[in-house]
Amino acid sequence: MSITILPVPGYPRLQVSGDIEAVLHVPFDDDDRFLVGVSDGTLLLGTYDEQLRCTWSVAREGAALVRIEGERVDLHWSVEWINVGLYCSAMIDQSEPAPLPLFPELDRHAA
Repeated sequence: MSITILPVPGYPRLQVSGDIEAVLHVPFDDDDRFLVGVSDGTLLLGTYDEQLRCTWSVAREGAALVRIEGERVDLHWSVEWINVGLYCSAMIDQSEPAPLPLFPELDRHAA
């Protein structure tokens, strides 16, 4: 179970095939970057150049195995939904939460 994301040549749209079949419109602001959120927790950062060629990077890893080959993205995991939105740096929080103690009653620094 997986999906493949390919940009539609010459248009700000993405062709999604696999578990979900859709053509998604990519919103633009003053920035050529956009975010793609997937139900497994993966957050992809896409960037268009002047010729509407797309480059990809993983902004946040989810449960899926992500493979990027040129303009093609393959996500190998069961996908329930996918969403495309404007880029906002506030949406990519890189901070990691502190790990919880395994046995708090034995950890003298816990609580």
